[in-house]
Amino acid sequence: MQRRSRYRDSLQETLRRAPGPLSAAEVHRRLCDTGVGLATVYRLLNEGLEQGALVGVDLPGGPRRFEPAGLPRHHHFECRSCRQVTSVMGQPSGLERLAPEGFTVERQEVILFGRCPDCAEKAQEKVQDAHL
Repeated sequence: MQRRSRYRDSLQETLRRAPGPLSAAEVHRRLCDTGVGLATVYRLLNEGLEQGALVGVDLPGGPRRFEPAGLPRHHHFECRSCRQVTSVMGQPSGLERLAPEGFTVERQEVILFGRCPDCAEKAQEKVQDAHL
């Protein structure tokens, strides 16, 4: 049985409260006031993966991210400006029809890309400032 620790509990709580999966560096930044080191964050994340408490989320061109296991099926939105990743609940229907004839879809991962509200507002302000 796994021993409870202050860092492990803090890490799990941080991932539970996040709006989407977090990278090791993001977890470390959020836990900086606890005194935990980056190496310990990586060790705890890997332990969580091995024990099935966490799942890894791999998005193109970015570091592996982590989220609690057992979440309802969902997809992700990545902001192209700040790289924040947010979970998107819901299932698009009919995607399996896109598979070539004779192929069987076993799972799907939809990743939406764009701008988060903060980055979209900043981009709009830049456009407005450019027209002045």
